Amino acid sequence: MSSATPPCPPSHARSHLSHSPGQMRPAILIWLFLALLPGIHFLSGPVLSLGPVPLHGQVLERFTPEEGYALPPSEVQEFFQRDANFAALDHPDPTGERFLIPLRTELSTLERMGEPTLRLAEMEIRPERDRLWHLDTYGIYGFRIYSLPERTFRDVALPEEAFASDFMWAPDGRQIAFLTHLRSHTQLWMASAETGEAGPVGEGRIMATMATGAGGQGSRPSNMLQWTPEASLLTLVVPPSRDVPPQRPAVPPAPVIRRSLDESAQIRTFPYLLEDEHDAALFQHYTTSQIAEFENGAEPRLIGSPAMYESVSLSPDGNYILATVVEPPLSYLTSWRSFPRRVIVLDRQDGTELATLQEQDVRKGRDSEEDDPRRDFRWRPDGSGLHYIQKSEEGSDEHLMLLTAPFDTAGAQTVATSHRTIQNVVYDSAGEHALAQVAEEGREGLVHFDLTRPDPEARVLLELESQDDPTSLRGEVFTQRTGNGLEYALLSEDGGQAYLQGPGFREDFRPQPFIDAVSLEDGSTQRLFQGSTDAWERPLVALDAGVERLIVSRESKEDFPDSFLWERNGSHGSFVENLTQNEDPFPELTAAQRIDYSFTRRDGLEVQARVSLPTDYVEGERVPAIFWTYPREYTSPEGYERAAIRSRNHNAFHHVTWLRWSDIWLSQGYAVVHPDVPIVGENYNDTYIANLSDAMYAAIRATDELQVVDIQRIGHGGHSYGAFATVNLLAHTPYFQAGIAGHGAYNRSLTPAGFQAERRMLWEAPHTYTAMSPFFYAHQIETPLLMYHGADDNNTGTWPMQSERLIHALTNLGKDAVLYMYPFESHTPRALENNLDMWARWLEWFDHYVKGAPSTAVADDADGNEEG
Repeated sequence: MSSATPPCPPSHARSHLSHSPGQMRPAILIWLFLALLPGIHFLSGPVLSLGPVPLHGQVLERFTPEEGYALPPSEVQEFFQRDANFAALDHPDPTGERFLIPLRTELSTLERMGEPTLRLAEMEIRPERDRLWHLDTYGIYGFRIYSLPERTFRDVALPEEAFASDFMWAPDGRQIAFLTHLRSHTQLWMASAETGEAGPVGEGRIMATMATGAGGQGSRPSNMLQWTPEASLLTLVVPPSRDVPPQRPAVPPAPVIRRSLDESAQIRTFPYLLEDEHDAALFQHYTTSQIAEFENGAEPRLIGSPAMYESVSLSPDGNYILATVVEPPLSYLTSWRSFPRRVIVLDRQDGTELATLQEQDVRKGRDSEEDDPRRDFRWRPDGSGLHYIQKSEEGSDEHLMLLTAPFDTAGAQTVATSHRTIQNVVYDSAGEHALAQVAEEGREGLVHFDLTRPDPEARVLLELESQDDPTSLRGEVFTQRTGNGLEYALLSEDGGQAYLQGPGFREDFRPQPFIDAVSLEDGSTQRLFQGSTDAWERPLVALDAGVERLIVSRESKEDFPDSFLWERNGSHGSFVENLTQNEDPFPELTAAQRIDYSFTRRDGLEVQARVSLPTDYVEGERVPAIFWTYPREYTSPEGYERAAIRSRNHNAFHHVTWLRWSDIWLSQGYAVVHPDVPIVGENYNDTYIANLSDAMYAAIRATDELQVVDIQRIGHGGHSYGAFATVNLLAHTPYFQAGIAGHGAYNRSLTPAGFQAERRMLWEAPHTYTAMSPFFYAHQIETPLLMYHGADDNNTGTWPMQSERLIHALTNLGKDAVLYMYPFESHTPRALENNLDMWARWLEWFDHYVKGAPSTAVADDADGNEEG
């Protein structure tokens, strides 16, 4: 792995703008135009002359895109060839000596994307290979192992065109097991951490559908791969007894029946639900698996009967398996995540089902509640048995329970009792202490139970406090994991202290993450680590029980992230060594000048924004820009202010991505403006259009005041909910010369049971649904609009029909618009060919309508006076 840091520090600016006349350069007034637009309100001060109103009688010719696949400029193509991976030492083995470093790609190819795929109940399955679609198209193509004692990287090679997932360290850290997704099927593999040699563990076709996914991709434990105490491996295989896939009958045996429920249920609009009995049979066929035990050189030993396993977890003593299984009847109304389930315990040796711990019927809507008073079944890390939380019959108390073989809940032991709701519990590795996060009336605290005492009482470590203010967050229990992923609290060697890890949010958007030692005796705390004010320094891994040595990630606006060894000396600490020496793969882009600033919206809310300037920016120039936004909802102004503190980090390094909002624009002479767009109100969407247009108006004014962007040459873009905002802005404001909208939903009558953060159904707020839908205001769109959409979009509410209906409407109305439908894509374009074409189309569209628009002939000085 390489490593260097971008050399050019960005500049900063902070602007608090009112709407006084002296702040803006002279502009043509368009009051009449604004007055006729729904949702636009008059603002004090001059109104900007923006958008598609032609200046000096100049009208741009209509742009006609070429047929076939297009390529962007060569420098843009070259960006897609770079390796964006870097080392982060955040996935340690249980000994803390070795670290997994996955090598990922976000991209795929049309050939791989276009292979046969089943989309059933919101699960995308590659039937020829018995795995999820995303494990077959992009992801981890290789990995490295870092040795802390040796300070060396060791590469682990995978077969060509293979991907990997579900990494699990052996308890001694000498080996790592994972799934290898070959072109033909998926295998269980193992790699030596000492040599890097890797290969399959026995023969067996792995079922990598329901139980695998984003978890186990190098960041979280696997739900389907476990180490036994004997160093064998448990995972899920395709049942040897499985027959051929069910065939769809030529003549349906009966009509498909959809029966409404006994009670109302608010079910979101999913694109790929089960349609009939044949779909249900296919779903069961490709998700039914069997637990198998693998050892080198031996045939897999099958355990129990086939079932639709969602997760398996082996007890620390290796004798029992805790599993969650999905069961019929499968629903035609909702996704597979809401199907009926059972939580069971199996005997590892013969697969006998010993107990059913919990049963869950199909969840019929977003507000459906669990009836079972028991929850959170998991193994305790000390090996004493199963933990769960039991609510008392009166509902006033909650109990920590311990369940041992034969796992009859009637004989479970009450370990401790809390008079407050228990949100989370973490045990120490010896099972002598339990740390519980508790809540009451919107406040949260931390209590400690000394499990070495009979009937332990809750000792308060952190008093109940509101968690609304992010700057006062006290941190969460610092934890580590066993080789099989069981979480446990790190305690000091004498067992007298636990540790709290907090984000250290600050009002100036420069967080200082911290670790505090907290006394289990009296709750007193001592600060052991705190990040600096001029860099973002995050503890990743503790290397000893006393937190004397840490792996810390360090980055800043100018410094590419690296993992450092940090050591504490008394009350102080210092960075001892840069362990990773990473290099920035996009130095010319990340070195671009960035200005963080704020602006005041008409309702008095101070809103945050950032502008990034082109790589060839010359001081004093005003350049064309794309505004890229994604609105978010808040019930109060304070809610937005708190969210801004949590989400904005002025010390973080600005990474480059190929997908969605990207700095690639900077290489082509454009600035990128990223303003927050808060939608604020008790029923926030009742004021969506007004909040959206007011925020954008104020953002443009503030950006203009920075004197770096030519506001006569600006466009707007957005993806998903940002695309929805883009089309609404074009329908209700005159600000922009062109727009780009991807994978959006534009007609809210097609998502009648709620969308995004909207909690009401269409029939409860019909005016809001209509007013928010730009489809119904398509006749007001006078700005050229480019849309793109994946032909297999799997996201709730944004299926391709949304874009197809809008382009149909714009065609009927004679508007200037184009829609690119990209084959095989879900909600995020992945195929390299599609991404290159998309960037080619974006750039040619904006080059024509934004760069080609009349430019401002004069610039302003700091006082708003014209200069020649």
